[in-house]
Formats: sequence, structure tokens, C-alpha cells
Amino acid sequence: MSESEKKYYTIGAIVKACSVVEMLSTRKSWDLSGLCRAVGLPKTTVHRILLTLEDLGFVLQEQERGEYALSYKIFSLGSRVVNHSNIVDFARSHCRDLLRKVNETVNLCVVSGTDMLIIDKQVATQSLRQDSLVGSSYPLFHSASGKVVLAFLEDDEREKLLARIKRENFEVTEQDVEALRQESLEIRKTGLGHDYEEVYQGVRCIAAPIFDFQDRIIATLSVSVPTIRLDDKSRVRIERELLIAAERISSRVGSFHPLFRLVERRVEG
Repeated sequence: MSESEKKYYTIGAIVKACSVVEMLSTRKSWDLSGLCRAVGLPKTTVHRILLTLEDLGFVLQEQERGEYALSYKIFSLGSRVVNHSNIVDFARSHCRDLLRKVNETVNLCVVSGTDMLIIDKQVATQSLRQDSLVGSSYPLFHSASGKVVLAFLEDDEREKLLARIKRENFEVTEQDVEALRQESLEIRKTGLGHDYEEVYQGVRCIAAPIFDFQDRIIATLSVSVPTIRLDDKSRVRIERELLIAAERISSRVGSFHPLFRLVERRVEG
């Protein structure tokens, strides 16, 4: 946060501590010098933050190399947030039902910065499957879930998020952004986003939106399938069941988004 962006209530020490925690989460462990360079703070400041977090149980220091890592206390807090989230409660039975129907891994995701965060999942019983952990994330821009989010955001929100993605990822070009804008037009018609091994090699994903009572997108429901197992017949079946499940979850939180009229037509067909 730059000086010009600071609010009157900003507490600098908390901002610094949060930046250290976020950076610690990007690796298994960090040495003190590398962590200081990464967060751009003096060694004495970072060391005091680490010692405080260690006293509180949020950070552990390895005995052999002396490197620092986040403890499972952070994961425990995040798990509690997920467990208290209404969307997880509303969605879980429908996610399980979707898993029974398609026997492919089902993910419930929300936006986290420029990533999609997995807040719940149901794992396929097949030996060859995609099996990410709850709490893990992946880049929003190239993923099926991310494409769905960008398609259904309000125009100004979408452009702000795209601008942030471009700032933080120099590999994303203006041509990429324009191609996604065009893809969004089709996603808004069908309600379905696809990725083509763009996130995980050998795995394709199909995603649909979940809306709240104001018809705003609040999450995505997706099915991850090994590419070798996804043919036209299975794709059509998964798309159909995915849209049905997304509609049912959305209706539980009060949404009657016009998109889901498509669901009724597909079921009737």
C-alpha cells in the first residue's frame, strides 16, 4: 500500500505483519534475508514480526536451517471461516449429488485477489483424477472458473480486475485480455466456462456461476476431468448436470438469474 493509498485508520504494523504472512504462504519456508527482500522491509522489523507471530503460534522456525514457515494455526483459522460460510453449507449436498452423477472431482471456488480459491470439493472415486486441496488456489485468468467470474462481473468490476491481473502478471497481454472479453460474450449466453489444460496439464475443467439474491456472482461450481476421459458425450452430460447443480445452489441463496432458464430448456430437451 502506497502512502497515497493509506486510509486514516491504517495501522502500519498490521499492514507489515500481514505482508509477511502473505509472503510466507508462497513457499514451504523462508530464510530471514530472502523474506526481507521479498517484502521490502528491514531485517529488524521482519525479525520482530516473526518472533511475535511465533509466540502467538502462527509461525514456526525450523531447527536445522533456521528458516521460517507458517504453522497449521493459519490453516485452522481458514478452515473455520469455510465451515461457517453459508455458501459451503448450502452447496455441499448439491456438490455431492453432482459428484454421484458425473463421478469427476467437483470444486466450489471463490475469488481471492487474482486467484480462484477452492473452499470445498468432492473427489471422484476414479484412480486418475484431479485432487487439489481445499484452501489451495490457482490463477483466475486462464481457468474455467475465473473465466466465468469475469464474464458475470459488472463491467467496471471486470475491467478493474483485468487491470490488476495485467499489473501483476506481465505474461498476460492486451491480446489475451481482448480474447477473454470475446469469450465472455459466449459464456454469458451458455453459463459455462472451459479451460483446456491451461491450469493443469492433462486436466480440463468446466465451470458454472453461482449467484446471490441480488443476482451477483459469488462463487463458481466446477468439474475437473482428466482430458483423456472427456469426450463429447461426457462433456455434454457434465455441462447439463453442472448447470442444474449451479441453479439449485443459487436458488438456495435467493437467486432467480435469467441464465438458468437455459437449464430448464436443456433439461426439457
